[in-house]
Amino acid sequence: MILNLATVIVTLSVLLVAYRVLRGPSWGDRIMAFDFLSVNLVVLFALLAVRLHLLVMLDAALVLSLLGFLSTVALTRYLLLGRVMR
Repeated sequence: MILNLATVIVTLSVLLVAYRVLRGPSWGDRIMAFDFLSVNLVVLFALLAVRLHLLVMLDAALVLSLLGFLSTVALTRYLLLGRVMR
């Protein structure tokens, strides 16, 4: 019961944040929304792993969290400096 409710709430949050990523008023808002979207997807993968008893989903959540963090840092550096690497 609780897992079903949490899955529905997180899925709704993913949809709303995806809308903010696509329609954000500025690039800063889009980057923040993208970071929140990656966190929401990690939580969704963890919920699905618990619900479906699949440990592989936890590995996917770990990889997604690393990619989300690195892409947020890269996008922020590009926005502030105009380049990602030196």
